Amino acid sequence: MRLLILGATGGTGRALIRLARERGHEVTAFVRSPQKLGPLADRVTVRQGNPQSVAELRTVLPGHAAVVSALGPPGPGPTTILRAGARSTVEAMRTVGPRRLIVVSAAVLFDDLGVLGGLLRRTLLKNVAEDSAEMERIVMASGLDWTIARPPRLTNGPLTGRYRVENGHLPDRSALASISRADVAHFLLSELEHRAYIHHIVGITRGKRDQT
Repeated sequence: MRLLILGATGGTGRALIRLARERGHEVTAFVRSPQKLGPLADRVTVRQGNPQSVAELRTVLPGHAAVVSALGPPGPGPTTILRAGARSTVEAMRTVGPRRLIVVSAAVLFDDLGVLGGLLRRTLLKNVAEDSAEMERIVMASGLDWTIARPPRLTNGPLTGRYRVENGHLPDRSALASISRADVAHFLLSELEHRAYIHHIVGITRGKRDQT
């Protein structure tokens, strides 16, 4: 496949580039700051631009089989980057394609993470949760072939390929769960290849069961 990655300079985006290239996929990184890709820039097609610009996305989208958005806010402060990116991406994809879209959201939106999950959603992660929720609403109303992945706390741990996936829930129901960015990237790429969760919101956490 030929993939367009938004948020390619972040930890999950970089992990996705590495894994996609190892599996023989072509990758276009649509980024504001190409220099942040470092040596990875030699392994992908780099297009500089603003992921909030519909016009720029319409220019770069043709020829790709799918879009993966690994965009994320720089911190816990007020943010609209996710909803703005979703809005522009959906509008551009509706007019020039492709139809396949996967976005990375946040596990804190699951309502069955106990007292701690609710507390985080209302306090420390309030801004991220609000932006993520609005992004999801835009994606779900898009009419595209979407999948929303909600990982919990992300780490810089290694790629294990061993994690749990559950439709509509975080597998271990814990606000303290975690997963490596590399394993999130593994799930995203596997979902692109196998299309198991179209029109679903899934939770993913590290675990003992192999996912391929």
